Amino acid sequence: MAVKQNQEGKWCVQIDRKGMPRVRKSFQSQQDAERFEREYLLANQKPLIASADQRTLLELIGVWYRYHGVNLSDGVARLSILEQMANDLGNIPAINLTPEQFLEYRFNCTHREVEPVTAKTINNRHGYLAAVYRRLRKLKIIHYECPIAETDMIKIHERMLGYLSVNQINKLFSYLKASRNESVWWIAQVCIRTGARWGEAETLRRKQLHNGKLTFEFTKSKKIRTVPLDPIFYADLLEFTKYKNPDDRIFIDARKQFGRIADKSGINLPAGQSTHVLRHSFASYFIMNGGNILTLQKILGHSDIKMTMRYAHLAPDHLLDAVKFNPMASL
Repeated sequence: MAVKQNQEGKWCVQIDRKGMPRVRKSFQSQQDAERFEREYLLANQKPLIASADQRTLLELIGVWYRYHGVNLSDGVARLSILEQMANDLGNIPAINLTPEQFLEYRFNCTHREVEPVTAKTINNRHGYLAAVYRRLRKLKIIHYECPIAETDMIKIHERMLGYLSVNQINKLFSYLKASRNESVWWIAQVCIRTGARWGEAETLRRKQLHNGKLTFEFTKSKKIRTVPLDPIFYADLLEFTKYKNPDDRIFIDARKQFGRIADKSGINLPAGQSTHVLRHSFASYFIMNGGNILTLQKILGHSDIKMTMRYAHLAPDHLLDAVKFNPMASL
């Protein structure tokens, strides 16, 4: 029953629901009565849900994949990560997962002696698992909150993104040019001239090359973007693709070849970047040469300007007011 006032002026709460202990109490104020009702129902709701929904982590992850994950560009890879997490957590009923259990799992991953997991990777896993709960709750497949929703991710120190010097670029491309796999040189050229991700450049089809520009599709942001090319390079690329049909791929796979050649060249690539150093090098020189940060955002296809702002410190006039207005400037 709802909160009601009796003849004596007190506010009565009577809760008589299946699966819950019956309770009847009186309060001096309506506010106290309603607060008691809310807290009582909340405290007894989770045990009721738990008794009805004992699906394990693996079961819910399977449901998530069928209804949502299968439509993600990284859905298969994410499914594999989530299933491994579920097994590492003992494949318990999903509703029973606690923040303490997840933090214990996180500690074990990041502090093990053999191949510890990096903070960034564990934060990604944290986000993936939380997203499963949120999506299934939004779809009304589960009726409880994400148990790790208020668990903070690991704070990671921001680091400068690495890029190649002009000498390193020349050296790397001379090694790439000597490869039997012609595609590796062309793909790397596309990446460093347009800021494309390796996968975007490697899977280009002839129809994406038009009017002096390259149009990238199936991007990370799910949006197509078009980037102009230097006219001389564009003409050379047209010649390279002259026997291709519109739907033919321009290049063959060459990511592993790039890694081997980079190692052979003796250039120390920034940790964890590999082919991505080409994209970072494009963005870094774009800003250092006076390019606009908003234009760079569009070229790179960043949906959030915060991602692009990682390059802002390279701008020639970045925070020059620190020189002009510091206390020593007037002395």
